[in-house]
Amino acid sequence: MVPQGYRMRTRGFYMEATMTRKSESGQALVFAALALVVLIGFAGLAIDMGVLRYQKRLQQSAADAAAIAGASNLASTSGGVTTGAQNASATNGFTDNGGGQTSACTASGATVGTVCVQVNNPPLSGPHASGANAGKYVEVLVAVVQPTYFMKIFGTSSEVITARAVATNLSGGTGGGCLYTLGPPSSAIEGVNINGSAELDATSCGIIDNGDFNTKGNKLIVNAATFGVAGDANKSGPGGTVTCSDQAQADCPTYGTPASGDPLSSLTPPAVGTPQAFNAANITPGTYGAISITGGNVVFPAGTYVLDGGNFHCTGNPNISGTGVTFYFTNGATYDCRGTGTIQLTAPSSGTYAGVLFYQDPNDTIGPSIGGNDSSYFDGALYFPKSQVTFFGNSVSYNVAIVVADAFALSGNPTVNLQGAAGLPAGVNLITNAVLVE
Repeated sequence: MVPQGYRMRTRGFYMEATMTRKSESGQALVFAALALVVLIGFAGLAIDMGVLRYQKRLQQSAADAAAIAGASNLASTSGGVTTGAQNASATNGFTDNGGGQTSACTASGATVGTVCVQVNNPPLSGPHASGANAGKYVEVLVAVVQPTYFMKIFGTSSEVITARAVATNLSGGTGGGCLYTLGPPSSAIEGVNINGSAELDATSCGIIDNGDFNTKGNKLIVNAATFGVAGDANKSGPGGTVTCSDQAQADCPTYGTPASGDPLSSLTPPAVGTPQAFNAANITPGTYGAISITGGNVVFPAGTYVLDGGNFHCTGNPNISGTGVTFYFTNGATYDCRGTGTIQLTAPSSGTYAGVLFYQDPNDTIGPSIGGNDSSYFDGALYFPKSQVTFFGNSVSYNVAIVVADAFALSGNPTVNLQGAAGLPAGVNLITNAVLVE
């Protein structure tokens, strides 16, 4: 039998334990409430950060577009770098209302909705802020005072978000780009099988070489407005000379420039019809299995000519002309007229292929062999994205507007004058040259 006093002490312990548990339950509720507030705060912070990241992506698109627009206007004699950049930003949803200075957005008390589009030429920071070619880079800062929502709980009602972009026309020259080699460093701008010296002139436009500039020891002379090489500086051969009118000679060519994308990649091929036999006395636009010209005077009426599987081939140094013409090569076809005939061809001035003279299927890799005499010209773009374009000649000089190819070579000792936009039909603006670098 348990003593009565012991029972009473046990009951007291039970009552004390019960009261303790009730006290702990109240504390747990307080902690749970506090934890819930913290969790809501973190959730709100995550939502705000997500919104701000989304806004920065939008601002980055505007900054990229603005930098490209500004760099494109570097080639304009009338300027317009800042105006062009700010207009491009506005088109992408961010119109400057802060006086063109980011300080208006970062200033204490800046109101939500303030947009600052600052354009710097040359850039104020980064790897392109100094050097001989700094003036050919445009930096754009798009700063916006963005509102916050849940962060207001912590006393933060707005955040300044800034996007930055830098673009250049370094490879474009004052007259735009006129030679693009798209291949990797294993390809190049080359002088091959040169007897004496070959000359490549691009004095009013730019050369953009994604590969290595390699003369292979031959005397290749290059005169350009600008010359940018993405590949290895140690691959240039000892045989030739290079001069640049719009770059410091110490940076001519400039190595380590950003590799260019394909500026004509948006072209779509023409329809390939049933091949017809070629008759030099009765030429009409259309699809041909091959075009073979053995001499005489041959005139191509305006239109698009498709070479399906067979080459455009010349013998006997004929005189070939055509205005408003485009030649498309597919299924292994290419152009092979390396003699000294007079070739005078001009691309269309309007339509789908405005400015495009030769266009090879990107699936084909057999490049063209191009020749001509001193009266020859190719007023249009020669687009061979996956093959090497080779110009032949002995002591001849002829004009070409633009070449976009996997690689480029000169054989013999011709002089090829690349004219850029000036060699295109009037009113045709085929290539935008500015590229983003930061």
